[in-house]
Amino acid sequence: MAEAKKKASVRLPRLVEGHWRRDYPFRSNFFERPGGGYLHYLDEGHGPPVLMVHGNPSWSFMYRSLIKALAPDYRCLVLDHLGMGISSRPKGGAYGFRLADRLNDFSDFVASLSLSGPAHVVVHDWGGPIGLGWAGANPARVASLTVMNTGLRAPEGYRWPLELSLFRKTGFLGRALAKRFNAFLWGYLNRGSVRPLPPAVAQGYLAPYSLPVHRRAIGRFVGDVPLAPDHPSHSALMAVDRDFDGLKNAPTLLVWGLRDFVFTPAFLADFRARRPEAQVLALPRAGHLLLEDEPEKIAAAVRQFLGQAQWPAGPEVP
Repeated sequence: MAEAKKKASVRLPRLVEGHWRRDYPFRSNFFERPGGGYLHYLDEGHGPPVLMVHGNPSWSFMYRSLIKALAPDYRCLVLDHLGMGISSRPKGGAYGFRLADRLNDFSDFVASLSLSGPAHVVVHDWGGPIGLGWAGANPARVASLTVMNTGLRAPEGYRWPLELSLFRKTGFLGRALAKRFNAFLWGYLNRGSVRPLPPAVAQGYLAPYSLPVHRRAIGRFVGDVPLAPDHPSHSALMAVDRDFDGLKNAPTLLVWGLRDFVFTPAFLADFRARRPEAQVLALPRAGHLLLEDEPEKIAAAVRQFLGQAQWPAGPEVP
């Protein structure tokens, strides 16, 4: 009875139902944040833990194919960040929406799991600084890293795409476009993959963001991209970047959609320079949403990678 009452008290976004549910047949779990509100997460399968961290404006739906591939042999743990997916929507100034806040949430969530051994960490997009930030602060608790189309420091000479810069630099207007008109998510879906998304898949990405009040975190996530050193999250991102160098003992797999308009091959080259011993799966026919373009190839590569104790230096994943 107490558990039922607790679940009833969770303030969830109104999900738009549809065929996307067939691809997302997972049971919902909730972690109560120390600061208030609930974080939704998936806990599927049994075995060594795999922590999967999404970015913006995605949610745990993005990892559905990888969960299905790994769950027979691994415990797949996938969090929806606060304000994203099926997690609570904070009101007003109750949450900072900064990288430091996201890192605190993720650290509290992992601590609540009481994992008995080290975890494999899988990151994508702006989930990269969050997942790698936790890993860098807890190197002894990391079994491996799988890094997909993300970034820490920008490569030399890199220029952020116009769309991201406009949403970031226009401040209130950019947040209004993301919140009121869902423009950032629609742009993400239109440009994120090489192959057109099936309608049911697009429905899945859109399902938790049907109302403007449900999209506030999307605009705030965009605003937290530190494009300049005076940004409030710049120092936190640089700390994650420094700590990443302390993870050199963690076996690493780099999986990259080479047609990503944000995290271009220049980001992959930077990670390869920092991790010359890493395994690499470069996907010329995949974009930012690489798990939509090449789900089978990625699942096979990740399964192979997680099943290995050690890797020789630098070969490509076939």
